[in-house]
Amino acid sequence: MRPPVIIIGAHRSGTTATARALELLGLQLGQKLDSHRESKALQRLHENYLNRFSAAWHHPQALLDALGDHAAEAECASYLRAAKTRRFAKIFAYRRDLKGWWLRRRLRHGKSWGWKEPRTTLFARPWLRVFPDARFIHVVRHPLAVALSIRQRELRFREKGDAPLPDLHRIEYCLRLALTYVDVGQALREFTPNYFWLRFESLQNAPRETLRELAKFCLLNPSEKEIESAATSIRPATSSSDTLSSADIEAVSPMRDSLKPLGYDLPS
Repeated sequence: MRPPVIIIGAHRSGTTATARALELLGLQLGQKLDSHRESKALQRLHENYLNRFSAAWHHPQALLDALGDHAAEAECASYLRAAKTRRFAKIFAYRRDLKGWWLRRRLRHGKSWGWKEPRTTLFARPWLRVFPDARFIHVVRHPLAVALSIRQRELRFREKGDAPLPDLHRIEYCLRLALTYVDVGQALREFTPNYFWLRFESLQNAPRETLRELAKFCLLNPSEKEIESAATSIRPATSSSDTLSSADIEAVSPMRDSLKPLGYDLPS
């Protein structure tokens, strides 16, 4: 088997669009995926470990603090390795049917494969211990756009009657969360040469050129027809339907200096 291509990045940062485009270029992501091209079993695997520290995707700091210890990181890697070994098909969304058997057989013959699941960002270094030659695509979108999208989605869920997730109604918390995911993803640069920083806006503005770079990084060899099909799957950038109030702008202003090194800024 080839090492996997692992797509990381914050929720609402463009990882789904990136994963769909890479599938069209020939990257195998599994069968039993949700609408975001994610394995629910992999989500549960990550969530169960987050729960050990009373953490969650939207409150990850307790897990990140724990994984700062090398022994704890090794223990987490052992947890992931054991699940991968015992339940590969389930974890990576392959069915126990003829097609699933055929797809897994393709992996043994060198088919490019991988997965997308935003929580993987928090577990990136333990996963790197499991797959030392894994190739990581880190999708980064303007953190404020990510924060707005997270808040908007949370408020929409609440309107439908879902139980509220703490703090996600606050724009400053959502922006801090988005920046946390960026920082964790960027830290991988120190531990692997197989790291691709993907500015999602670049994929939106120049999809064909960016997809050719991605295909090369993923060791894919797509046809021009596949490049064109993947490029047309990327929607161009649009302005957010959510807006910032004066109180929102005041709340996020202290984080302006954290955005500038990433090439982003806050509205005046």
